[in-house]
This record gives sequence, C-alpha cells and structure tokens, in this order.
Amino acid sequence: MRIIRMSIALMALLSVFSFAQKSARLALPNELKQGIIPNFFVLEPNGIDELYRDDLKEAVKKTGAKRVVLSFFATHCVPCREEFDILKKNKDELKKQGVLVYLISVGEGIRTHGDKVKEMVEKYAGNTFPYYFDPNVILFKSFGLIKQGENPSLPQTFILDSGLHVQAILTGKMGNDFPQVLWGEL
Repeated sequence: MRIIRMSIALMALLSVFSFAQKSARLALPNELKQGIIPNFFVLEPNGIDELYRDDLKEAVKKTGAKRVVLSFFATHCVPCREEFDILKKNKDELKKQGVLVYLISVGEGIRTHGDKVKEMVEKYAGNTFPYYFDPNVILFKSFGLIKQGENPSLPQTFILDSGLHVQAILTGKMGNDFPQVLWGEL
C-alpha cells in the first residue's frame, strides 16, 4: 500500500513539473540584437520564386499582423512534426491573435528533398501555412546562429514583432506554453 501511495505522489509531482515546462529559448546573437532582422530570401517550393524580408513587411501591413513566426525545420526532425501538428490545431487562434506563420526547410534542397518536405508539411501542417526552402542554411548563418560547417539544431522558431524585430528564439521540443507563447507575453 505504501508503494502505491509513493507511486501516486511521484506521478503527481512529475505531472506538476511537466505542466510547468516552458519552451527552451536561445539568447539572441549580436546579428539579431541590432533591430530588424537582416535582409534575406528563401525559395518557394517551385524553386523559382523567392520570399524576401520585405515580403514579410508587406504581409504584416496587409493583414495587420502583430507577430510573425519563422519555424525552421527539416524532414528528419521529429519534434518539428509535433510543432506543425500543434500549429495546425491552433490555426484559428493564431489567425485571431494576428500571428503569421512561415515554415522554412533548412539544409534540404528542393530537388533532393522537395517531395519529402511537401509530404511532411501536408501531413503535419496541412495546407495551413506557406513553406519555403533555405537549402544552404544561409538564414542561420546571416542571423548568427551557426558558424560555417556547423549543423543547425532544430526545430527553431523565431517570434518577430510586427516591425520584424526578434522577440524570442525557441529551440528544441516545444514546452507546454506552446503555441500561446507565440502571441502572449515574452
């Protein structure tokens, strides 16, 4: 009987700690402390068209968005799939809260991984959010997140305000505060 009570107490204690789990955050590198994110471009799935920083500015103006989320992922990343599923389930609340979400495949080329990326996005995020490609990991380098020859840790989720200033960078498996952290207090 005593073992059962101790097991129940331990399970209760663990559940309290699991509810308190917050999404892990990275310190902002110098490149992202200077105000607006550096200019960039990523490729659309057709491999021809591109998305630029100024396109994000226009989307914010057009929609009146309060936040922009850049969710960096790769097809081999299991926590990325979980994040996509949570985003999809909360698409209406994200829209209501004024959050624009962009999914960006990192380190995977359109020719070599395009079908896998499309399949992953459709399966876990539906057709809810646009997705793009950063095959050479240029954004991570220009944002000061990795050095030449390093591999990015994924998932990484950038939360930007409407002026495209980085408010937070979430990394790894998302905590119990996700996705509310995308529109809430940081």
